Amino acid sequence: MATLLELVGIDAEARARRMEFLGITEEDRSLLGAQAEFVESIADGMVDVFYRRILAFPETRCFLEDPALVTRLKAAQRAHFIQLCTGPYDEAYFESRLRVGLAHARIRLEPHLYLGGYLVQIDYVRQCFLERFRGEPDQAERCTRAFGKIIMLDIALATDAYIYGGFVERATADVRAYEAALANEALENKVREEEKREELLRMVVHDIRSPVTAMMATARAALRRYRDVAESPGKQFALVEATGQNVLHIIDNMVSHARAPGGELPLVAEPFDVSEVVSACVSQLMPFAQQTGHTMVVSMLAPTPSTQLDKVLVRRVISNLLVNACRHTPAGSRIEVGCVRDGDWCRVVVADDGPGLPATIRDALKDPGSLRPRTDVGAYVDSGLGLPFCRMACDRMGGLLELQPSPRRGTRFVVHLPA
Repeated sequence: MATLLELVGIDAEARARRMEFLGITEEDRSLLGAQAEFVESIADGMVDVFYRRILAFPETRCFLEDPALVTRLKAAQRAHFIQLCTGPYDEAYFESRLRVGLAHARIRLEPHLYLGGYLVQIDYVRQCFLERFRGEPDQAERCTRAFGKIIMLDIALATDAYIYGGFVERATADVRAYEAALANEALENKVREEEKREELLRMVVHDIRSPVTAMMATARAALRRYRDVAESPGKQFALVEATGQNVLHIIDNMVSHARAPGGELPLVAEPFDVSEVVSACVSQLMPFAQQTGHTMVVSMLAPTPSTQLDKVLVRRVISNLLVNACRHTPAGSRIEVGCVRDGDWCRVVVADDGPGLPATIRDALKDPGSLRPRTDVGAYVDSGLGLPFCRMACDRMGGLLELQPSPRRGTRFVVHLPA
């Protein structure tokens, strides 16, 4: 069976190199060996001092609750102290020191506590040598230095034992287990918070949708009687229905933004013509544009069939851009909408001749949190969810929302979608 020295990889040559590196000479060993009788006389005192220190701290006292164990350990400590001071520092000494260090590592005694115990021995022996060689300070210094070298050898072997015994790996595993516990707790807290937020969101959406839906139903019932939306009261009822639809769009945006951080927007691909969706959005929002004093025109509309886009998301993107154009430009502004096929891409353009988009709103395409309410050239610009949602929806469909330079004053959004 392999010895612990062999398992750790310390052979005769390695032992000699360690002694050489620490400067432990034959003179040092002879000097300490000559003190054997003196060391035996002070061994009991050292053991008493050592255990007074160990038992004074709860971190170490907890390992020594059995009096019989303490008695055995004191005897072992006394024998070790004598060999530490006088040798021989042979293979058996190296093996025994590794085994003692390994035993401490296995009971999970912290390294700083184990190594700190050496300080008791160092201080005690130094005081004893100074007392013994009171009239020979040089001799006291030589003995103390030689003892210090041996102590360092013992500390090095204890360190090897802790490493070989897996103390570092166990300590690392404990830290990782602690971190995992914290992570699990944080995840559970997050799940609970998400559940609370989801429940609150459902209540808010329900409380808003119900009256808006009732309002729109009333407007639609009135429109069956007053079909002319160019004159009152049909014009007002058409505006009520369009405004209600806009409120529902805002609710949809709020729900999408609330849920997106935990996952992606749902995507349902189906075949449809994007130009028809654009035309439907313009028709639906035309009363709203008329009420806000805007002119909404279709400048170009070519068939743009697609099979891999989500019709609902496309409608919401276009509706958001049109509503933003009405809200963020002064009354009297002109809003142009177009839809064309460009190779493998469908391109939808929403442009206006308003004052242009402020830098704070431009940032919404990258950082929605950067927006702050402001007024600019008579148009109220807010930090709504429209643009961030449009960007998120375009990204989800493999497309791009681009703010292009306008050939005339105003804002020009281009939606690129794969056809």
